[in-house]
Amino acid sequence: LFVISHNLHIDSYGQCLHNKDLPSHRLVNTLTATTEDSEFMRFIANYKFHIAMENAICDDYMTEKLWRPMHLGSVPIYRGSPVVQDWMPNDHSIILIDSFPSPKDLADFINYLDQNDEEYLKYLEYKQPGGLTNTFLLESLEKREWGVNDMSKPNYLNGFECFVCDRENERLQAERAHRKLPDSVPLPVPRRAAYDHMGCPVPTPGYGSDDEIPANDSWKQMWQQDYWQSIDQAEALTTMIHHNETDAGRLWDYIHQLMSKSPH
Repeated sequence: LFVISHNLHIDSYGQCLHNKDLPSHRLVNTLTATTEDSEFMRFIANYKFHIAMENAICDDYMTEKLWRPMHLGSVPIYRGSPVVQDWMPNDHSIILIDSFPSPKDLADFINYLDQNDEEYLKYLEYKQPGGLTNTFLLESLEKREWGVNDMSKPNYLNGFECFVCDRENERLQAERAHRKLPDSVPLPVPRRAAYDHMGCPVPTPGYGSDDEIPANDSWKQMWQQDYWQSIDQAEALTTMIHHNETDAGRLWDYIHQLMSKSPH
């Protein structure tokens, strides 16, 4: 383990390595939770660094493993979304595992920051006034119509549904205007969904290869199974649209029809 061979001490309270026990038995049930429980949050906040490795690698998949230590002022050592820097407050707020050529280089850098307070604190400057310098993030926060813990705005799921409906209504209105005044109002350009809008590759583990994980492991049973189920649901939804099906309750009927035609 690079933890041992490169003189980098890591406290591991979970099943991996597990070299330290939790100080409170009550924390056992909240170790992987997204809870805002004060005791749990105080416990996490004791650490200068926090290893944050996502369960799967996907552009749009960034979880509490990343946001929780940032919220608390602990620097994440992160492996996950390839586009994570697009959404960071600045270009100096997280440590990207994949940017280091070897575990030794990563361990040496972490030890360097740990021994140099001035360099370490640069990773927390985004919490100071004016520290949020990512213009893409700022513009996205200003323009988004959904909120976080804001009951006056839709959540991100409803916000996406509203976004799709708004775009469809805009298209319908533009088509009606074109039919009334075809010479002066141009026909709207079709909006077509592309794979890179919402598509994700088959989930891959945050560390190691898929071949190294046993078939009965919970990761494979949950992540990959959910992925393929979502593909089936998307195909069934497409079929419903092509058949002008308006009863959303029939989604599973269409899924079963697709499965019955499947070669497996």
